Amino acid sequence: MNLFYNVGKGAQVAPRCVVVHYQGDPDNKDNIEIALVGKGVTFDTGGLNLKPTGFMEDMYGDKGGACAVAGALHGALQLRPKKNIIFAFGFAENAIGKHAYKPGDIIKSMKGLTVEIGNTDAEGRLVLADTFTYV
Repeated sequence: MNLFYNVGKGAQVAPRCVVVHYQGDPDNKDNIEIALVGKGVTFDTGGLNLKPTGFMEDMYGDKGGACAVAGALHGALQLRPKKNIIFAFGFAENAIGKHAYKPGDIIKSMKGLTVEIGNTDAEGRLVLADTFTYV
């Protein structure tokens, strides 16, 4: 999960991929009917392509996708649907640090494709690409 890892490697806390397997149909464990994947960029500075003042202050909200998936998980636990569901969360902080990824880096995805980083503030697609592939 190199794309995902590179987004968060500049932060003090390492990125995390959290996957919850809800088994509402335990007799058919291999039959996954639904997979929900949420982007959880806990704070987005823009990385080395730093966001300007007035645009960074609300970037703790860049985890809305992961929050929506968490809400769906909560609903599934209450409603107990008879379906097997995967809930996946890609959590990372797009921070500036000595290990942060840089524009021009070429990173291999979990799927095996390479991606050239043109702008470190386009991190959401990197987090989601590897998290989708993992699921």
